[in-house]
Amino acid sequence: MTGRSGNALLLAALFGLYVLTGKVGLSVAFVHASATAVWPPTGIALAAFLTLGYECWPAIFAGAFVVNISTAGSVATSLGIATGNTLEGLLGAYLVNRFGTGVRTFERAQDVFKFAGLAAVLSTIVGATTGVASLSLAGHAAWADWGRIWLTWWLGDMTGALIVAPLLILWIQNPRPDLVRRRPLEAACLCLVTILVGLAVFGEGVVFFGLRTFLLTFFCTLPLLWAAFRFRQREAAVLIAVLSGIAIWAMLRGSGPFAGVTANESLLLLQSFMGTVSVMILSAAALVEERRRVERDREDLLAREQAARAEAEGAGRAKDEFLAMLGYELRNPLAIIISAVSVLDRIESQEDFAVRARGAIRHQITHLSRLVDDLLDVAHVASGKIVLSCQPLNLATSVQRCVSVLAGTGRLERHIVDVQAEPAWAHADPTRLDQIVSNLLANAAKYTPPGGTIRVRVRGEGDEAVVRVADTGIGIPVGLLPRIFDLFVQSERGLDRAKQEGLGVGLTLVRRLVGLHGGRVEASSDGPGRGSEFVVRLPRIAPAPAEEVARPPASQRHRILIVDDNPAARQMLRLTLELAGDEVEVAEDGHRALDLAESGWPEVVLIDTGLPGMDGYEVARRLRASSRGPEMHLLALTGFGQPRDYQRGPGSDFDAYLMKPVDPEELVRTIGTVAPTRG
Repeated sequence: MTGRSGNALLLAALFGLYVLTGKVGLSVAFVHASATAVWPPTGIALAAFLTLGYECWPAIFAGAFVVNISTAGSVATSLGIATGNTLEGLLGAYLVNRFGTGVRTFERAQDVFKFAGLAAVLSTIVGATTGVASLSLAGHAAWADWGRIWLTWWLGDMTGALIVAPLLILWIQNPRPDLVRRRPLEAACLCLVTILVGLAVFGEGVVFFGLRTFLLTFFCTLPLLWAAFRFRQREAAVLIAVLSGIAIWAMLRGSGPFAGVTANESLLLLQSFMGTVSVMILSAAALVEERRRVERDREDLLAREQAARAEAEGAGRAKDEFLAMLGYELRNPLAIIISAVSVLDRIESQEDFAVRARGAIRHQITHLSRLVDDLLDVAHVASGKIVLSCQPLNLATSVQRCVSVLAGTGRLERHIVDVQAEPAWAHADPTRLDQIVSNLLANAAKYTPPGGTIRVRVRGEGDEAVVRVADTGIGIPVGLLPRIFDLFVQSERGLDRAKQEGLGVGLTLVRRLVGLHGGRVEASSDGPGRGSEFVVRLPRIAPAPAEEVARPPASQRHRILIVDDNPAARQMLRLTLELAGDEVEVAEDGHRALDLAESGWPEVVLIDTGLPGMDGYEVARRLRASSRGPEMHLLALTGFGQPRDYQRGPGSDFDAYLMKPVDPEELVRTIGTVAPTRG
């Protein structure tokens, strides 16, 4: 079937339906043969124009003409009436399309009211006025009866729009009764209850109960509300049409709450009531459907949010694993190089140029190691992976220690450092506090020319413990101050950028670590060339009682086993410890380490946590479970950047954790601390 022939059949069917329902409607015309309070064709015309388009108007016009020419009047009056009926349908559809949502007008309550006002009330005035005027001008209706005829005509058109149009539009738009198929028993009960209630309210049976039917009129809305809340607008529209049919049938038999006056007046009252019920029920059904859509959208949004969260968590885990592996891969070669430099310091020439060359290597390796640590720490803080181990600390002691350490490495040797520290206590993580102060001092040294002054002040100010680091360096431009703590932000660099080494993550790390401590950090500067000042403020606490601190004993001779799968790393560590006077054995994997441990030889075992196969944590667990496990001292060497890789908490199999690259002096010092009685 071609498209043109299909359209012709559709128009023919529309024409036939219009004529059939029009003849049925005019069969109950009481005030005039061409005016009835029951006029379904208005709803058919509106549904056709909204679903099929305006081009179907010939079928509507022809249907209206045939209905009227075959009922009463003349060709002229039939043409006038057909014109009015067609125009009211076109106008109603245009207004709904223009100011409403067109064919989707019954999906929202506010659009239901727009349809009722624009298509049912306003546009039908055109049809009623044109039709009655045509009859009156041709002499087929008395001018004295204009009011009665016009009201009947208009009310019939309006009711047809409110009852028939929703039924047709909703079924054309979605012909599959999903909820009915899912709830067939409930749907059958609903239909039966609606019919019984309609017969009870509009029929004659209620007189046997001694009740007057008009008292039960609004009782008929209960099953319609049932349909609105449990099903959809489409099912509600069907039951409205069924109830309307029962009411008209009963009224024509002389029963129902609106009987007792003239037949036409009874129809007008009944149609007014059913039109009101239709608007009320359809708007209620639309509200329920809107709520369902909101719930579905919320469920979809929740599902998408959960999927996005799972994806983000997966990406976060992948990022963490990547950062951990990056740290491991970077720290391993750094550890080897710094161990090699330490060995060269002991066995190579001590001529000035050789000492300076090794010093330069050590300085750059230390700098590179610090960059890796800062980058990983920023990532960990941002993702909430850093957990603080806070304790009461005297900031004066901590700051003085940081200054001494940095001065010992030569990083402050070109500057004048002025430190004035008064006791000020805070609840802080010692390691992270050292990072905060070290980064501020390093930042001051980086941007202060040689000979400049770095002033460090520690004091209590009210309920805050305050650390101030000021310098006489290049200062901070005003426009940069608000962003100075943002990631990767640095001041402008000139051709001497090599002197201002770094990635711009130190101050970001400072701000985030201070925030984890519940404090805040501020930056100020009078402008370029006028220095800058950074102020860290932490919540102040009362001084902790003095405790005697045990000092680690001097380094003594130990029997040490190194477990590392990297040959170069094993060799450099071995040379470092042998030069310190220790006896050293090496193992390339966990199985070899377990065999050597069974011999009863090692006192201290250095274990790389990233061993292939049996990892370092499993090796430590098995060593602890062996017969000599309680006697051995186990030290972890980790190149991973995750906090869980070097801080397993109480009950760990390791006595201490060392992050690669390990400073040789720190290694010797740590061994002397964990194994003080060995000789």
